[in-house]
Amino acid sequence: MIFNKNSATIAIAALTAICLIQEHGFVFYLGVAGICSLIILAAFSPWLGMLALFPLLFSLPPAPATIGITELSFALLMGVIFVGVLVKLSRSANKAALKYFGLALLVGLFVLAVNLFVAVKNGVPLVDWVRGAIPFLFIYNFLSVAILVGNDENRIRWLGGSIATLIFLFSGYIIFYYFYYDIWLPYWLVLVDDKVVRMSETAALQYSEALGPMRDRVTMVVAQATDALLPVGVVLGVVLATLARRKSVVAIGFLMALTCLFAVLITFTRSMLMSSLLIAFVFTAFIFMFRKEMRLKVVKIGTALGVAGVVFMFATGMQDIWIGRMNQLTEIKTGNLKEFYSKDPVLKEKLDFNVSSRLVEYKIAWNMFVSHPVLGNGLGIKHEMQWETVENERQTKWVAYVHNWVFYILMVGGIAGFLVYSVVLIGPLFFRLSWVKSESTHWTIIRAAVLTMTVYGAFFAVFRLITFNLLISVIWGLIFAQILADRRKSQPTIKEEVAL
Repeated sequence: MIFNKNSATIAIAALTAICLIQEHGFVFYLGVAGICSLIILAAFSPWLGMLALFPLLFSLPPAPATIGITELSFALLMGVIFVGVLVKLSRSANKAALKYFGLALLVGLFVLAVNLFVAVKNGVPLVDWVRGAIPFLFIYNFLSVAILVGNDENRIRWLGGSIATLIFLFSGYIIFYYFYYDIWLPYWLVLVDDKVVRMSETAALQYSEALGPMRDRVTMVVAQATDALLPVGVVLGVVLATLARRKSVVAIGFLMALTCLFAVLITFTRSMLMSSLLIAFVFTAFIFMFRKEMRLKVVKIGTALGVAGVVFMFATGMQDIWIGRMNQLTEIKTGNLKEFYSKDPVLKEKLDFNVSSRLVEYKIAWNMFVSHPVLGNGLGIKHEMQWETVENERQTKWVAYVHNWVFYILMVGGIAGFLVYSVVLIGPLFFRLSWVKSESTHWTIIRAAVLTMTVYGAFFAVFRLITFNLLISVIWGLIFAQILADRRKSQPTIKEEVAL
């Protein structure tokens, strides 16, 4: 049956997440009832709880500043799954699993303990350290993934379907928000009495020096709009559509890539687009080298996505924005733009603010690393940075991150932390690398996801988000499951673990 308990759980979790993002009211409390029912379900079946976990991420802010009903319920669901897995694992005869997981947990706790000592020594408040450490604790979900999924291809596909549901929720919501709230409509800026005034195209026709068209960025109002799931969704959609044989799966993969591509274009985020295109190109090169029978297929998919993206840009009138943002990387403030912006010192710097602010924070992070090169400064260490608000105004804030995983890890963990985190993030690329030419589709998907996350994480602080670290937990969970499966094959006398 297409509609079974697995698909029903994913659907209920998705609907629950949609309810939970509403304002407090009947629909919201309907979502609360939904997540409570899923927690109870997880107590009886940790596997179904795992399938519900990822769609429910849609209801959480990427980096929650406070803990509310939704955050507590999600944490409780994870806790129920984790405890259920530990109980069943302790009752099983699989001592190898206990050994591997125990060692991994001890190493992780030791790293955190050392970092806490360093942070306290450098004067980081405990609450700031805890806030900085919590997102990385979600990586420990790898244990639950490894035991619940195992080496079962069917369960791997269902878990992939759960993650795909989350990707569709993210991309669909961004597209919906962009058009429903008319963010796609352009506006013009005009200098009137030494003040910058925003106006429509009709009103701007009266001013020859009007600057436009411009559009608001959805990233300023929808926190999920810079999530790594969007470029990952583009790449994974291309990989899935190319490698899948069933037409329905090919269609799902292509639709995922298409919706995520539209969402990426809507954000006007250059690094998101370039990272997804780069890894898609790497995958295409891989196909041309090792999967010759799929060359035409990947070309057709890439061409269709490219044409659809170009048509979407011109249909919504955003092509000038994208051309302008790309030109900013090489040539900034020329021609009429320079003449217009020279009247306002603040606006004069606006075009390259995103790039210049990144360079400033990289320098700050590097200097902090140089001062404590071995163990870093500790999670939660803060520095002063300028921030751009929804109203395009500048304000100064103290923040505990930088938009680059390399500089961030060097800043908070030093060389030691960088080596550990590099293994966590990039290590999956080298697992069974000699099998890459003929490996299962899900391993190719994993490698593509890791590459995309690594590249995009070099431009945004997505490595601190729950979604990013839960994706890492899935990847490492599947790796550990494969290690355990290989061990059982080499030692057939070991009893199979209890089915969960």
